[in-house]
Amino acid sequence: MPGRPATALACALALLACSRGAAPAGGSPSSPGAGSGAAAATDWDRPAALLALDADEAAHRLGSFEWSGTASFTVTTQADRTARVHAEERHRVRQSVDGEFEANAEIDEGRGPGGETGKHVLFAGGLTYARAQYAPWRERPTDHGRDARRFRDESFTMAGDLARLCGPALLLTPAGEAQVLGRSARRFTVALSREPQAGAEADTRTFPAGGPDEETRRHLAFLDGRVPVAASGELLLDAATGVPLRVRMVGAFSVRDDPRVRVQVEVAGEVKALGAKVAAVVAPKNALKDSRKPQGVALALERAGFKSRDKAAAAEPADEPDAP
Repeated sequence: MPGRPATALACALALLACSRGAAPAGGSPSSPGAGSGAAAATDWDRPAALLALDADEAAHRLGSFEWSGTASFTVTTQADRTARVHAEERHRVRQSVDGEFEANAEIDEGRGPGGETGKHVLFAGGLTYARAQYAPWRERPTDHGRDARRFRDESFTMAGDLARLCGPALLLTPAGEAQVLGRSARRFTVALSREPQAGAEADTRTFPAGGPDEETRRHLAFLDGRVPVAASGELLLDAATGVPLRVRMVGAFSVRDDPRVRVQVEVAGEVKALGAKVAAVVAPKNALKDSRKPQGVALALERAGFKSRDKAAAAEPADEPDAP
């Protein structure tokens, strides 16, 4: 991307990394529930914490649901008004109360026609299926749903990620009630406190000798040096369970080491359907088997008699261990 300022580009990359690489807020997935009420006590004094509910916990509280959302990232600099980095994302999640789900993300980094990328993940019948945009479905038998859940919740908890970037300066103020899909909701407005905030916590991260790699340094330059300068929007949280039903948030940041840079993040999402109106999650038809070896080399060896298909299959482990 020639002509784009290094600091602005670093901010954009860091923001994209935040939206694509956060760990699920809820840790291990919740056990499927009946969706008849709150699975845990809802602390209405801390509404920002409800934005971090993962999709399993949301379904446990609310029942099966369909959700869609968008995110956009814009980085500009006062040093060059024509330099602008912009990226947009579109997300969809269909979550069943029994734990099965489907998640789809499409990313447009502003590269022009044909430059969009995306990924589609589905978990059904205890098996993960995945495909890149325009590619066929493939089974992922060693995933056990772990990475699939992480991918899903990177979409579903986007507003929670933005709230975390804003930090303790984020103000969510009660603003009455509303109705969403026939359910009562509590409304909160979004703003940024002008009161001085506590200093940053001590850095306890450790890196290999020589420090982090270049890409990580770019990410940390924004994440460690970000300064929230504005926030706005509205949250509608389910009155019975605390699950976010509709969210619209805008956050703006400068960077401590380069105040000329301005980063704006806009996140929106809403539950589109609930309960019986949510279609069942079904495994894709004609999904290809998992492939973890270069087919050209492997087939050449097999045809030359150096490796038999049966022995090669037997030599591969059945599953990969779960992460601790």
